[in-house]
Amino acid sequence: MPAKSRKSLSNSTLASLATFPSDWPEVEYLSVGGFLGDNSNYALNTPTDNYNYASVVAALIAPLSRGTVSISSADMADPPIIDPRWLIDPADQAVAVAAYKRVREFFTTQAMAPVLIGSEYFPGLSNGTQSDSSLLALIKRGFQTEWHASCTCKMGKKDDKMAVVDSTAKVIGVGLLRVVDASSFALLPPGHPVSTVCELL
Repeated sequence: MPAKSRKSLSNSTLASLATFPSDWPEVEYLSVGGFLGDNSNYALNTPTDNYNYASVVAALIAPLSRGTVSISSADMADPPIIDPRWLIDPADQAVAVAAYKRVREFFTTQAMAPVLIGSEYFPGLSNGTQSDSSLLALIKRGFQTEWHASCTCKMGKKDDKMAVVDSTAKVIGVGLLRVVDASSFALLPPGHPVSTVCELL
């Protein structure tokens, strides 16, 4: 994020972000050719005024929140217990709010002026979504992932009880089997992982 956006971040948030490499982006911006609203129901909530809508989505590329995946029983037919714990880390919350504000800035630039015919449609600039707390509540209500699950099969050494694959993606304890997909990444690169997965294949 630019220096202007980073000024709103606390020292503790900046310290947390400093644990990533210096060239690691905090946010990815994605343009969407359509109305997203709060992501709850596109069929019912999309405007019906026959205008074209566009959205810009901010995705956290340096998330600090960590979820859990565990088993519910010894029976393989029972579903796992998954707690994603999205946006639980205060640094993630602060970056998400700063990114939301940055997206709003995009739509006030001269570059965007020729394609705009009105002010922000959703959530709107005059309905109480200016404070950080109101923006965070809005973000939590409409939050989604990028659908690129990864790093679920830990890569590590044979003596690591949590490791599933070794450094060459061979499944530990199973002969002639490799896991070569996004699940076996030792580290997810900042951005969409498809090119890295294809490189592994």
